[in-house]
Amino acid sequence: MTFEHLEEKEAVKRAALIEVNGHRFYSLLAERTESGRAKTVFKKLAEDEKKHLKIIEGKYFTEAGFGEQVTDEEIVIEDYLHSIGADNIFTKRINVEELLRVVDTTKKALTVALASERHSVRYFEDLSKRSKTPEGRSMYNALADEERSHVSEIEGLLTLEA
Repeated sequence: MTFEHLEEKEAVKRAALIEVNGHRFYSLLAERTESGRAKTVFKKLAEDEKKHLKIIEGKYFTEAGFGEQVTDEEIVIEDYLHSIGADNIFTKRINVEELLRVVDTTKKALTVALASERHSVRYFEDLSKRSKTPEGRSMYNALADEERSHVSEIEGLLTLEA
């Protein structure tokens, strides 16, 4: 399967960037949180993001015409995302350290993470509906499923933290 539509190639880049930023965000949260339960979940989410990135790189990068791994040059999509009104905390290069200075409690961090994961699910579901190819729909549905699993984990942790 080769992606011939720009939107599908951009979605692969965006998915990779979501995973890169998510991994950094959850890794730093795991280091900083004092809650043992939250630390365990953040570590798992960070590892999941890393696994998801490897899946995206291994399964979709070649098909989209990219190299085998994420490079800075391939992840220059902020202008595109802004132009379509899809700016999101995990879909552009962000300063995770600065973000964590503002998100100073476990509950705030979980709330930010949950909102971002939900946005990612909606984004990929929408792309699946609009995709013109079965390959594109399949890719978007798989990416939405990955993000949906994070929504469930974070919701569970928020319930425990309340």
